[in-house]
Amino acid sequence: MRSLLATLLVSLFVGLLAFGVMFLWQKNRIDEHHDHLSAFDWFCEEFEIDEKRRDRIEALHIAYFPECEDHCVHYADTKKSLTVITADPDLDKYPEHIEAAGELARLKQEADKKFIDFIYSVAAEMDPESSDRYLQRMKGWLEKTTEIAAE
Repeated sequence: MRSLLATLLVSLFVGLLAFGVMFLWQKNRIDEHHDHLSAFDWFCEEFEIDEKRRDRIEALHIAYFPECEDHCVHYADTKKSLTVITADPDLDKYPEHIEAAGELARLKQEADKKFIDFIYSVAAEMDPESSDRYLQRMKGWLEKTTEIAAE
């Protein structure tokens, strides 16, 4: 009886050890595979983008990101101004506060609308199955921002 229990415990230990080693080895292999990939390379691999589509999608990214960066800078500046104004409760009713809050909301809505358009333009370049998977992955973000952009 004692030898059966010892055998079971040793077997359990060896099995857990083998599982741990295999898990870590596989994780390391996966991590190494993705280490060399840029974000765009990963995107193309994940959604099985062929070379022809890759070039068109990359052109969309290249065209979109300078505009996105400009929006981000303007949004950050406006948010900083609003933060300074908001820090002083005496300024809440001043036109500058109302104007900065309105500008911030407008910028966010405009940026969200442009990003939604960008997502759908990328999806339009993909094969139907990859496009559906891509839009499904973006669904939570799209639902949140579609409400904002529609206002």
